[in-house]
Amino acid sequence: MRKVNPVEAKSACIGMRIRRARLARKMTQESLSEMCGVNASYIGQIERGEKQPSLRTLTAICRSLRVDLSSLLEPDMSAPDEAVQELLAVLCGCPAEIVNVVTQHARIVVSTFQTLRSPAGPDGHSDTTDA
Repeated sequence: MRKVNPVEAKSACIGMRIRRARLARKMTQESLSEMCGVNASYIGQIERGEKQPSLRTLTAICRSLRVDLSSLLEPDMSAPDEAVQELLAVLCGCPAEIVNVVTQHARIVVSTFQTLRSPAGPDGHSDTTDA
C-alpha cells in the first residue's frame, strides 16, 4: 500500500475546498481561470491536488471566489482522517474521468450505507412493531 505523502494530501484538501467554493458559486473552471488569469486545465489540476499554485495564483483564486485564504489553508474541524487522506493521495494524478467515477461511486456507497443505518431502515419503515 502506498504511503500517504502529506504534501499531496494537503494539496488535495486545498483543491477540494477550491472546487467546493467554485461549485457553490456555480462557476465553471473556465470562468474561474479567466478571472485568475490562468489556464482552465491548471484550475482542474489544482482542484485535483496535482499542482500546487503559487501564492499569487492562490490569492487570485480566493479573490475570485470571495473566500479567505485561511479558509483554504486551515484544516476544517472535520478534517479528513488518515483513510480519506490516503484515498486523496491515491487519486492525485489520476485522470478526471477516474476521479469522477470514484466520486460517483463514493456518493452511492455513502447514500446506501446511510439508508441502511437509518432508524427507519431501507424500506422507510421502523423495525419496531406496534403492539
